[in-house]
Amino acid sequence: ILGENTSMFAQGYFVYDSKKSGAITVSHLRFGPKDIRSSYLIRTASFVACHQAFLLEKIDVLESAAPGATFLLNAQWGPDAVWEQLPLEVQRHILSKKLRLWVIDAWKVANETGMGSRINTIMQTCFFAISGVLPREEAIQAIKEAIKKSYGKRGDAIVQANFAAVDGTLANL
Repeated sequence: ILGENTSMFAQGYFVYDSKKSGAITVSHLRFGPKDIRSSYLIRTASFVACHQAFLLEKIDVLESAAPGATFLLNAQWGPDAVWEQLPLEVQRHILSKKLRLWVIDAWKVANETGMGSRINTIMQTCFFAISGVLPREEAIQAIKEAIKKSYGKRGDAIVQANFAAVDGTLANL
């Protein structure tokens, strides 16, 4: 969306686990107003998202988070319970780095909007809603245009489910 629909340059590198089931993928996404001419993985991130809360127990998800970064977590815990559910080391990272924590139950939103177990549209909407990279309304419009482009051939029901997921995300973040 950023690389194709704005004047920003974008680059993505993806690190995949060799396991197929339950594998971990780490996405290193960079974007900005200047051409990106170098290739490297991100060591200090201003935005970190964890799509599977169980990973907080397995790997140091927040190792690369910069001080003051935003941390987006997909978890089934409500706002009153999330802090107690986080591993102590994750709590320490959040406090010491003064991270901004956002939580969504993307599985719930996916289920309620007919997306099944697919949460990519939901997590993408969260990123644009809280990152400030684009004005929120402009970002939502760009997401919906990308949905039409990506899923239009699969039928209107798929497009409408994705649109509902975008709208449901904003209500549940």
